[in-house]
Amino acid sequence: MLLAPQAWANGAWEEIWSAEGTIIRGWLATPEGDGPHPAVVMMHSCFGPVDDQDELAAHDRSWVNILTDVGYVVLAVDSYTPRGAGSLCQERNRPVLARAERPWDAIGGLQFLQERSDVIGDKIAIMGWSNGAISLLWAVRDGASAATALEGPDFRTAVAYYPLCNDVVSRIDDYLPRVPVLVQIGADDDWTDPEPCRSLVSETRSRGGEMALEAYDQSFHLFDAPDTPVRPFMAVNDVEETGLIEIHFGTNDAARDQSIRRTLDWLADHLR
Repeated sequence: MLLAPQAWANGAWEEIWSAEGTIIRGWLATPEGDGPHPAVVMMHSCFGPVDDQDELAAHDRSWVNILTDVGYVVLAVDSYTPRGAGSLCQERNRPVLARAERPWDAIGGLQFLQERSDVIGDKIAIMGWSNGAISLLWAVRDGASAATALEGPDFRTAVAYYPLCNDVVSRIDDYLPRVPVLVQIGADDDWTDPEPCRSLVSETRSRGGEMALEAYDQSFHLFDAPDTPVRPFMAVNDVEETGLIEIHFGTNDAARDQSIRRTLDWLADHLR
């Protein structure tokens, strides 16, 4: 059941349709000015996009503010709450999958934005973090099932933060994205290994795909989160057959600043 609309920061929840026909929701925030504006669809991590008070989580809110401050309409898609799920980082048998339901949610978010008069319909990017970055890689894959639902222009570009690239590498041996993709990872990430991402980007580029990679030294998972001291966490890693493993996540201020600048430059190059 969807929760009642609620407003904080600079936006509010809106009901949207996943492209596979499920009603979900997204946090919609708009910049100053009448527009029309370019836009960004945000795909959350396995922690989900909300805190214990059902308010937009600090990490997601920080990115909404960053993006709206420079002129983007932002839709932070919530794939979990409308389906009755909370954080899934410690769940192996997840009811919502990055490669199944969530690419359709991404396309649904794109279509929602394209129906708005304050959005430039052919200048919409997608960004994802961790589980949301996996769903991004599947959503923009050439030949993706979810792409069959496209009725208007595709995403223009994509930015994926620390995806579990094993999820793609182990299933697709000729991966190609339909749009340019920037992958940003922590060199010391012990939850989503950076090496498969290096391989994915290298192999995709060898096939003519447009992918770039930035790796940040001394950085763990969620290095771009604001004011989050690095700490251990017990989590599921999809490439491990055992139960929970100890990983680390938290802010690296230098990497956060560098990755934000890299992201904004990338978006500007492809959307402005």
